[in-house]
Amino acid sequence: MRRLLNVLFLVPFISLAQEQDTVADKGSFAIFPAISYAPETDLQLGAVGIWVLKNADNSQSTFQRQSTITPYFVYTLKKQSIAVVNLDYYFHEGQNLNTAIRYYNFPDSYYGIGNDNDPDVSEQYTNRFVQLEGQFLHPLNEKIFVGGAFDAHFTSIRKVIPEGLLETQNPNGADGGNLFGFGPAFRYDTRDYTIYPTSGYFIASRLVFNLVGDFNYTTYIADFRKYMKIVNEDNILAFQFRSQFTMGTDAPFYKLPQLGGDERLRGIANASLYRDRQMMYTQVEYRRPLFWRFGMTVFAGVGDVAYDLDDFSLSEFKYIAGIGGRLAIMPDRKLNARLDIGVGRGGQTGIYIGISEAF
Repeated sequence: MRRLLNVLFLVPFISLAQEQDTVADKGSFAIFPAISYAPETDLQLGAVGIWVLKNADNSQSTFQRQSTITPYFVYTLKKQSIAVVNLDYYFHEGQNLNTAIRYYNFPDSYYGIGNDNDPDVSEQYTNRFVQLEGQFLHPLNEKIFVGGAFDAHFTSIRKVIPEGLLETQNPNGADGGNLFGFGPAFRYDTRDYTIYPTSGYFIASRLVFNLVGDFNYTTYIADFRKYMKIVNEDNILAFQFRSQFTMGTDAPFYKLPQLGGDERLRGIANASLYRDRQMMYTQVEYRRPLFWRFGMTVFAGVGDVAYDLDDFSLSEFKYIAGIGGRLAIMPDRKLNARLDIGVGRGGQTGIYIGISEAF
């Protein structure tokens, strides 16, 4: 209940978000406050901004798609902070730089590693890190992009409970560490819009070799999405299948694939609850506008994590279902703020707010 009240407290502030500046052929900018409370952080104060760069007619031509810059900052009364800048930028010749710069000094929950962890058994520790992650892609034509991916991650694990779960299990990376990875990336993209797709495919994959630093392992990520209109543009069905596979046993626990969160299987109690070397899930979502700037979604999904690929079992898969509300903060850019409520296997619940769609 406390978490629900936290989220509802944010809704009036989200509704105040308006386009603050619109310049022809440049884009639109909006900013709104973020205020919430949680026992482990106390009062959280911050701001979220979104800048959408556009074409003169807001269309997406062969090499001109909508670019977005999203800065986010939160500071708590316990002197904890998160600062993130997400950049998805399309150059004039079609090259795409999609990257995120993150600074975290924030409590996290450790449940253990595996797919059968107890949601009621965890402990808090502080995960402090700086990360630069993303990819740079060059278009071969209007649909196919190739390039490279990168991930630089510098982590310090702090405030570990003596003789607690994390210290006792002592997973790889329990003392933090540094890594730098790079490798090839591919994308096939026929979406009509990047922010709110109504039709088309998005197929992406990347292989990242983490060879520099304190760890040595390889990560492979594949992401398949399909968007379709049902009768008209007001009724959209979105589908996603995503997998992340780890090759090697030297990956730190905090870089292992996680099943939950605000973009994947919304309804799992905590994004850190299920994590292991291999992960795959699928989800489907129905989206439609309601009235004025409000819209709604209905979603469902299923997936799991495992140590090896042959350890996956259908009987152990986690499933979720939920509903969501949408508020258009930039209606002409098709950009929404969202509030999603999901329920999962075993009575788990998750409540999420964010900008733009989950996938």
